Amino acid sequence: SSLGGSPWSTRGGFLMASVRALLCLGLAWAAPPPAPLSFAPVFGDYVVLQQAPAQAAIFGDVNDSSLTSVTVKVEDADGKVMLSKEASVHGGHWKVLLPPQKAGGDWSISATAGKNSIVLKHVTFGDVWYCSGQSNMALQLHYTMSRNISFNAIKAGKYSNIRIHGLYSNMNPAQPWQKVSDAIQSPESCDTGSCAFFKFSSTCWYFAESLSDRLHHNTPIGLIHTAWGGSMIEAWLDNKTISTCKNASIGAGNQKYHDERVLPYVNMTLKGWIWYQGENDMHGSHGNSALGYGYGCMAQKLVSSWRQMWSLEAETTDPLAPFGFVTLAPSGGEGGRSMGAMRWAQSANYGVAPNPAMPRTFMAQAFDLDDPFSNITCYRKGCCGAAKEGCESCLGPNGYCANLSATNFYMGPIHPRDKKPVGDRLAMAAVSVAYGKGTAFTGPTLSGCHVANGKIIVEFNRSLLGSDHLLVNDYKALASSRLEILTNKSLFCLQTSGREDTECIDDGSGRPAGHGAFEDEKTWVSVDVQQASPTSLSVDLSKTQGVAFGIRYAWTGDCCDKRPATGAACPIASCPLMGQQSQLPANPFIARIENGRCQCVAPQRCDESLSSDQITAIVV
Repeated sequence: SSLGGSPWSTRGGFLMASVRALLCLGLAWAAPPPAPLSFAPVFGDYVVLQQAPAQAAIFGDVNDSSLTSVTVKVEDADGKVMLSKEASVHGGHWKVLLPPQKAGGDWSISATAGKNSIVLKHVTFGDVWYCSGQSNMALQLHYTMSRNISFNAIKAGKYSNIRIHGLYSNMNPAQPWQKVSDAIQSPESCDTGSCAFFKFSSTCWYFAESLSDRLHHNTPIGLIHTAWGGSMIEAWLDNKTISTCKNASIGAGNQKYHDERVLPYVNMTLKGWIWYQGENDMHGSHGNSALGYGYGCMAQKLVSSWRQMWSLEAETTDPLAPFGFVTLAPSGGEGGRSMGAMRWAQSANYGVAPNPAMPRTFMAQAFDLDDPFSNITCYRKGCCGAAKEGCESCLGPNGYCANLSATNFYMGPIHPRDKKPVGDRLAMAAVSVAYGKGTAFTGPTLSGCHVANGKIIVEFNRSLLGSDHLLVNDYKALASSRLEILTNKSLFCLQTSGREDTECIDDGSGRPAGHGAFEDEKTWVSVDVQQASPTSLSVDLSKTQGVAFGIRYAWTGDCCDKRPATGAACPIASCPLMGQQSQLPANPFIARIENGRCQCVAPQRCDESLSSDQITAIVV
């Protein structure tokens, strides 16, 4: 139905108006009898409302039919009324849109109906980010290696501009809006390890922390965390949207968190979203957005549907509000196959963000950010108790045992503890995409390749590199360049199944391709590479006797899995290819090689042409 200029979002449904919504929001206390007048539970003292140019929304419930009008007032710290506005009242709910407000301030916002009056204290305006997904978003700061650096910075007065709020989940307690300076002291100091701050989402926090550092200003940032561990993307979409994607998983949990953890917030004006999810969809179809199936389709639909819901009212959330996401770390497979294809699907199958299917999105690659000790050699040997033979590499001040003593895992390496670099990459990209500051937002991205004189010249997109250059790091210590060449044309496959990867369930067109040695080391051969130019590298085909039917980079495994298995740490961000200035990793890629040139699977394109003179210059 038409909004007709009314500040009501009909699709939001105002689930927060009922006791059911109170339960959905996960508040820790029992719901009292409904008050005659109330704010929606998404609000509270110390809430951050979205700053100009958007109009922030304030809304709540009226549980007395005699109350037909609600007056909302905004007062400054001295009690001076700066704004008074009548709210729209409809069906037991009220809502008002505030005129655009500049960042900052210490405001009180009251709502009055008849003799009933309620107030929000210490309200400020800034940028509001909604963080969601599954367990790697929900992972508490307590289980991350940089938590004490953040804690000490806050204790010293830094990040006073950031406020947090979170729903109860299977991994986090309910957290009302609060300043982080209070969160490090509640219910007791972080020195004891049981403060509210350490129980907040680590990815969400590190994003905001780095964003604040990079923007070099004190604009308030409000963080809303709603992730649920073990959830699938289908739970965050409504069933009608899910039905537009073929090969989606159908289950009782579909739409669950869309109703319980998304809809209560859709009337709230946001700056944007951060999403980290996919592990529990690894056993489904990774899919393709252009062909309308699997995770690739649903990832694109998640972005577009959330934007549509939040922006139903003009001048609130931007219809193209920025949306950031994190690709899966190698340990996040949950036993599923073809991690490279899943990461590709997370980008709506373009291999980079933003892209035509998901404009104004940004991406943090995590394929090279697995936990430094994700290799569980030491764990399997039980090396951290009594001294045992073969445990030498697990000991010492920088070894596995000392590292886990300082920061333990939560349910093992599937939840990497190095979340700070993830937040840094998200923030770096957001500064460019969301704030238009012109910084790098992606690492080197495949644009084409050419076979010539027993070599393959791989080109990276010059426009995306900008003033940056490709850097090929020495990979001898890793025992692999992470770049592989396909030696059998019939064994090109995007998604395999089975313990030995011997069944191809998606050849790139959504069709199966039978059985074969799709992931055998003789099928995909690891090759040597070297820098060829500031935007290209040269691949030596001597190990394949000049044969090349396909090429891929960082498609399987992690940066260190070709080394002998020991207890030594794998340095984070250590895969060989990256931007020299940005230090962002090259985006993983896969392509067929046909007629001597790369052919990516649509919708991704990697058919950039070079002149014969350019090729000769690079090869020579």
